[in-house]
Amino acid sequence: MRTFARALALLAAAIIAGGANSTLAQPDPHGKPEKTGVGKTEHYEVWQDQGGWHLRTYTKEHDHHFRGTITARDGEMVDVKGYMLEHKGPQKDLFILGPEHHVLTFDFSTKGSVDGVDFRVKGDKPMLSFTLMLGEKEPKFEPTRIFIGKGSANPGANPFELPAHGGKM
Repeated sequence: MRTFARALALLAAAIIAGGANSTLAQPDPHGKPEKTGVGKTEHYEVWQDQGGWHLRTYTKEHDHHFRGTITARDGEMVDVKGYMLEHKGPQKDLFILGPEHHVLTFDFSTKGSVDGVDFRVKGDKPMLSFTLMLGEKEPKFEPTRIFIGKGSANPGANPFELPAHGGKM
């Protein structure tokens, strides 16, 4: 019985430690991801700097479909602007900011270039939730194709959350 209790205590400690480590492992969104960009395999980049938040989609040469949602929990997105978006034709890019300015949905077709959206977040302690998908017919989450912050970290889950005003700024 004593061995069982000890094993249970060790299991509980491991679970608690695992939770603490996952908090420490949260990607730092500050600074543009390094060693990425146009000419690389299709991917996302997400970062924050003094200008606000930035989401970019990149491809090497072929057309790829990127879609997703960014939600500001306990906050509001402001100064939302598209970046190098095509406004007509087969590669028309769209983004829609919901009426309460807390949900941004996008659908980009990127070919050998970059598309994106920039925004700021108002609120006391807002959290941003990112749901990012890649692919035309069966869009899927590909964590190794998402780079967050200067360290180019990959998210561990979809959606993933980042504090809108946290960290080192």
